[in-house]
Amino acid sequence: MRLLYFSPVSAGSYAQRPHFMVRAWLAWGVESVLWVNPYPCRLPCPRDLRRPRNLDDQGTPLDARVRVLDVPALPIEPLPWGAWLNRRLLWAKAWREIAQFAAQGATILGVGRPSALALVALDELKHEASFFDAMDNFPEFHRGLSRRAMRRHENAVAARVDLVVASSTFLAEKFAQSGLRVEKVLNACELPQFSVANHHSPIINHSSPVLGYVGCIGRWFDWPLVLRLAEAMPQASVELVGPCVVPPPSGRKLPGNVRLLPACRQSEAADHLARFSAGLIPFRPSALTDGVDPIKYYDYRAAGLPVLSTRFGEMAKRGRADDVYFFDEGDGVADAAAAALAGRRDHDATNRFRRENNWTARFKQSSVLRSLAASARKRDAA
Repeated sequence: MRLLYFSPVSAGSYAQRPHFMVRAWLAWGVESVLWVNPYPCRLPCPRDLRRPRNLDDQGTPLDARVRVLDVPALPIEPLPWGAWLNRRLLWAKAWREIAQFAAQGATILGVGRPSALALVALDELKHEASFFDAMDNFPEFHRGLSRRAMRRHENAVAARVDLVVASSTFLAEKFAQSGLRVEKVLNACELPQFSVANHHSPIINHSSPVLGYVGCIGRWFDWPLVLRLAEAMPQASVELVGPCVVPPPSGRKLPGNVRLLPACRQSEAADHLARFSAGLIPFRPSALTDGVDPIKYYDYRAAGLPVLSTRFGEMAKRGRADDVYFFDEGDGVADAAAAALAGRRDHDATNRFRRENNWTARFKQSSVLRSLAASARKRDAA
């Protein structure tokens, strides 16, 4: 049994949901994987110039059974003739490799991001089973013609596959409303990178607390709220680690206790978390973040940190019992931060969270996806 996987991220990017999805399929009996790296599915825009070039070069190790394929393409897919032109001029070699891989044995076809090429594969290649891992509300990343094209591709992919795997309640409900077979599989964390965080004391009582964020600072990042937090907590340091794609509001001077730090390698993230007193998830509620179950939540909790968050997506379903404190409600910014820092940290609870919310445990809980794998194995054996 083989897995042909159209990934939403480069194989070399920091390890995230697609990497662990592929690892799960390997554990379920897949003997080899062709990982098709993403190509431009939208029209170019000015912010592309600000995207750091090293995000796809994290040195993430891959299983020896995984082969990576790059697909050359012009960023014209949303145009009426864009996919046709890419296939005619640029996809020939990559398509031959894809078709040859699928022809060598029973194949599972997985789509991690909708695209014209993934649709061609679903329509033209023989496969034993197929799934779409809807890890984001993909059309909402784009605007205009690019958004409309992504919405068409997403609807077409979801309608063709045997199973839609949704990473949040919002996404599960979105696809279930269309009568599709859907399973909700939330995000999770990877355990080894958090071993250094075991030194956190049961009670956080820093005289100079560090409120920290690790990740991309994009258009979903609520800069005004973060600046209000920094001003309300002058005794705290607010550290923002990651590529700053959307800068602070123009004309606003950063408070002296806000530090902008460069993007780090994934292997360095645990060192930052070990310095933090609480983790920040300051995302603006929007059509994009409605579908998000942030991996940051799992990373922060696995590092023994309380979480200061806004109410959005899957986070809106959490609360104090999950060590989540909302700081976007009225004037209670300082009160929420103080409550988070004053809460008792329980090592046993942190270890239990790690056991129940790591990627291996998460995919073991996905009964429908595992059933799809088992059915494909039986057909392959027959």
